[in-house]
Amino acid sequence: MTRHPSRFSGTILLAVFLSSFGILLALSGTAFADVPARGEPLSSERLERWRAMPPEERERIRERYRRWKELSPEQRERIKERKRRWRELPEEQRRYLKDRRELLRDAGPEDRVVVRRFFDRMHSLPPGERSAERQKIREWRSLPPGEREEAMGSWPFYRGLSGRERETLRWFLFARPGERSPHE
Repeated sequence: MTRHPSRFSGTILLAVFLSSFGILLALSGTAFADVPARGEPLSSERLERWRAMPPEERERIRERYRRWKELSPEQRERIKERKRRWRELPEEQRRYLKDRRELLRDAGPEDRVVVRRFFDRMHSLPPGERSAERQKIREWRSLPPGEREEAMGSWPFYRGLSGRERETLRWFLFARPGERSPHE
């Protein structure tokens, strides 16, 4: 059997790359959600998954790694903290937030403007007030539409919206997954 030094060193580099940066690649939805921590050996199974991966996906992972390395240590810590908080959310809340992301992705430009105003408003609030607003929204989700509208009327931000903007915000906050905007 003939040895190929360049192939061997490439394999070693790949193994070091994947095992050293498991924290980055352990994003849900990737083929490497179970990459070992630094110092643990990379199994042949994982190496085979990498080799079997389409070049576009490998390039996407490399690009993600490159962007990660460009972040400051503070930015990396904030990302790790957000990921930790996401994992601690109850599954129901994670599902709700994923559904909102899908709705926003499919929303029209006018709807996105309203949702952006909502997010800007929420981000402008001090942490305690922001938590209270989120809690109100969670409570409103359990109300029938008529009662919900009445309860939302006590919210100054909501009262400042036009009728069309109110419809958009209600749709974004309370629509079922896949429900289309009322303005389509």
